[in-house]
Amino acid sequence: MSIPDKSLETSTETKEETIVEKKDSIMKQIMVDWRVGRFIMFIMITGSVTYGLEGYWTEIIFASSLGLTLAIGGFYLDYLADYKNDKLSGKLSNPIARGTFPIPLAIIVTSLAIIGSYVMGWFLNPWTWIPISSLFLVIIGLAIGILDTPFLRALSLGLLQGVYVLIGGLATLRYDMGVWFLAVFLVFAMMGGRAAGDTRDLPHDEKLDTMTLPKKYGPRGASIFMLINQLFAYGFAIAVYFTGILKIAYLYCIMALVVIGLVLSIFFVVKPTPKVANIVNMMSFGMLGMLFIIGLILGRLTPIN
Repeated sequence: MSIPDKSLETSTETKEETIVEKKDSIMKQIMVDWRVGRFIMFIMITGSVTYGLEGYWTEIIFASSLGLTLAIGGFYLDYLADYKNDKLSGKLSNPIARGTFPIPLAIIVTSLAIIGSYVMGWFLNPWTWIPISSLFLVIIGLAIGILDTPFLRALSLGLLQGVYVLIGGLATLRYDMGVWFLAVFLVFAMMGGRAAGDTRDLPHDEKLDTMTLPKKYGPRGASIFMLINQLFAYGFAIAVYFTGILKIAYLYCIMALVVIGLVLSIFFVVKPTPKVANIVNMMSFGMLGMLFIIGLILGRLTPIN
């Protein structure tokens, strides 16, 4: 009777765990570091705004595609601008700083995405060139230091997200007050989100001269900044319904978003650590982002053509 070789079993288990970890690492690199997860989110936001504002299929497809090229161009332009600082600080979520995304390839991808944004914007509505240019100018302003203060960094992130709503409005030729309220909602929501993101990155940012919200006001101050901005954001999100551009289903989703968002923000105020900030940041982009998108889809007033 043979005795099982336990060392062989252990070796097999170790190999299997290594394979799983490697797959997880590749998936993280694609979804998080390369920002594919964010690209999908911005496609969905731009598309759902266009859909919710009673856009046709062609408008939804064009606006979503423009949202994608804008996200790619914006994120990789930011990566190219920051890769030296990110490498210095050890913040290797930037694939260019890590060396997993070659600089020449990043330049090509960024250039094509920026050109593609203007081409699609022209066919969708030439007025989209204004928000498109604003987005890239804000990123350049951050890169050269013009907007490099804690508040302006937060404001710039908010304004960048508001652009995606304006594109949906321009795609459908809707300039209602409700559209502007949707944009302002995202501005305040993302300004608050900057506080969570900066607190998450605090261990890395402490090695740099860049002044962020938690470096200037402390993690607690940053968490309070987030809570205040969230309150403004939720006020505008609720006000959208009362402008009459979306049905009651939108309001139900927004109320769920408000409850969950407030719980997360208060939890962050109580425990303003980088770990908690990371959880709050991920859930805000994931769960709360999806509730916003679902609300826009369910809130459409008329059948799609």
